[in-house]
Amino acid sequence: MSVIDPSLGTVFCEGRSGGVDVLMLAALLPLGQVSIRPVGGKHGMRAFIEGYLDNYRERQPPYLAFRDRDFDVEPPASVHLIRLQEQKPIWLSHRAAIENYFIDADLISQYWTEQEKSSSWSYGPAPSTSTIEHHIVESARELVGYQAVRWALARLKPAPRWPEIRTTWTKHGSGNLPSSLAYDHCFDQACKLIIAFREQIQGIRLDCFQEYAQEYRDRFGKTSFLENRRFLIWFHGKDHIVRLCHRLAPNFPRRHYTSWAAEHIDIGAHSDLQELVVRARKLA
Repeated sequence: MSVIDPSLGTVFCEGRSGGVDVLMLAALLPLGQVSIRPVGGKHGMRAFIEGYLDNYRERQPPYLAFRDRDFDVEPPASVHLIRLQEQKPIWLSHRAAIENYFIDADLISQYWTEQEKSSSWSYGPAPSTSTIEHHIVESARELVGYQAVRWALARLKPAPRWPEIRTTWTKHGSGNLPSSLAYDHCFDQACKLIIAFREQIQGIRLDCFQEYAQEYRDRFGKTSFLENRRFLIWFHGKDHIVRLCHRLAPNFPRRHYTSWAAEHIDIGAHSDLQELVVRARKLA
């Protein structure tokens, strides 16, 4: 593992080199003043950081880590980064995932308008921003049952150091949607996860899961939740953007769009990302 000048601050993030996390941070953070180090998955973040810092025998570089909040903690009412309950400076996004910041009608419209000038673009002219916004809301509506079940599964974890029950039964996790988004189907599949998990961990109760799932379903199903765009904070962006792109156009170039969006986010619209930049600059 290569090391850098210990006077240069380091920002660790999820993902891989060239991934959307790295692309977004590279666009936001001061060029040449901090080093961006992707660590892969979030579960290996602590170990990666410890191994990386072990390479510095005398003086370790100042650092922080930034990753998706996922379903690890409910978002607070005020918009800010969320610090994990530990000594290491690991900060979580206010929105559920990096992809949540890409779900923006103006951003999608800007991308579409630029791309439609290319002869290889096969999706026609850009729809109006109001049409895109309609698709954003309706794709969120379609995800209510699935997201309610995922949040309920996450809430079953008895304590921070206990093994995590998976929050989805799909093969590839977030962004890999189930065959049906119907609440009853999602609930049944989640129950199968819980039954398998109970063979390893005692104290996980199906009645608690049912109560939690209904609680989130009620919350997410409220008209005010959709009208106030709360799904942009609560729903997992990897799931939402897959459903949204499906509505925008058949085979819409999702991966190309997310890579482009990572470098074109309007940071002024996101106070938590502004906070991240301020904290990163203090490392320099």
